[in-house]
Amino acid sequence: MGKKAQWLLLAFGLVLFGSNAHALPVSECIDNGDNTQNCDLYESDESGGRSKVSSPATSALAPIFGADWAPRWVLVYKLTRKNVPAKQPRHVVLVTKPDSSLSDGLFADTAILYTRRPGRRFRSILKQAKAAPLCNVDNTDTSPCLLKIVKDANGVATFQQPYVFNSLNPDSPVQGFDTIEVHSGLAP
Repeated sequence: MGKKAQWLLLAFGLVLFGSNAHALPVSECIDNGDNTQNCDLYESDESGGRSKVSSPATSALAPIFGADWAPRWVLVYKLTRKNVPAKQPRHVVLVTKPDSSLSDGLFADTAILYTRRPGRRFRSILKQAKAAPLCNVDNTDTSPCLLKIVKDANGVATFQQPYVFNSLNPDSPVQGFDTIEVHSGLAP
């Protein structure tokens, strides 16, 4: 095969497979096997590239239980050098049910991480989050509310995400909690 043909074959391969050659995994939820799950949110898009808006972490249990997370706005603050939370949040996590969601249930099934960088989108999301009422002390509200959390020294912020007893009942009580971790940077 001539050099020109080899270069064309290489170029074709990069076009065909190049979009998948990013760091993975991206944001995802893993079933713990006991009707709970752990979810990780990274500052990565669907391809694993750096992004102001993460790939969505969709509930691994939504196909079984429906959209059963209580909706949340979560403000994520970093610690300053004096070991106190910064005045402005670094991230906003929106726990929601996208319009295109195929999951049954009335509540949420998806968590999306918005990262603070210059831009109108983050300011708009932050404004919406700050307009929500604060979640109750036990974090058991089933209506949209605002939760504030702080990253640890490793740059990880963890919060308990409540899920409801009956995903089709708007008055359903909280039954338990899943764990969501917000990671600074890209997935390893």
